[in-house]
Amino acid sequence: MADWQAIRSEYEQGASLRSLARSYGVSKTYLIEKRDKEEWNRPTTNRPTDRPLDTPLTPKKEPTTGTRQAAFLTSYAEHANILLSAQKAGIARQTVYAWLEHDEAFSCAFNQAKEDAKDVIRGEIYRRAIEGWDEPVWGPNALKGVVRKYSDTLLIFHAKMLMPEYRDKSATVNVVLPKEYVGFDPSREGSEP
Repeated sequence: MADWQAIRSEYEQGASLRSLARSYGVSKTYLIEKRDKEEWNRPTTNRPTDRPLDTPLTPKKEPTTGTRQAAFLTSYAEHANILLSAQKAGIARQTVYAWLEHDEAFSCAFNQAKEDAKDVIRGEIYRRAIEGWDEPVWGPNALKGVVRKYSDTLLIFHAKMLMPEYRDKSATVNVVLPKEYVGFDPSREGSEP
């Protein structure tokens, strides 16, 4: 038969349930049941601690390079802005340029994120040009209603992107020189037109 007064006394002085179970030959589960049933209490103020109370039990790990690269690329795919994405990832923008120069895998992923960002921009161009947006119409005292607005300029850009016939024609300039200028080289002395 276990000495329950001694067990309780040792527990309340700070002994662990595991050590008590081992010392007295009682299962830890039974000790827990007895502790909860009889409401054994430990003094919490004198309990030794080697860490501040607000410190988590597991130390927080610093993000790895891969984690920061992934955070940057995710943000860049949404914004297409290196500075903003670097700030969101908690890195300097110079770090991004160093990764681009020295890390081939990151460089490939960066190019993919850039293509994703372009798709986001294309989607927004389409939305504003074709689907439009609602804009409130205000009267002198109150909201009168909503009008649907579209962007003609963005529609033009969208059309130019998809249809070559709407793109600006590049001007070709053909220069015909008189015969006396043929063979003229201003870097040679004595060669005059």
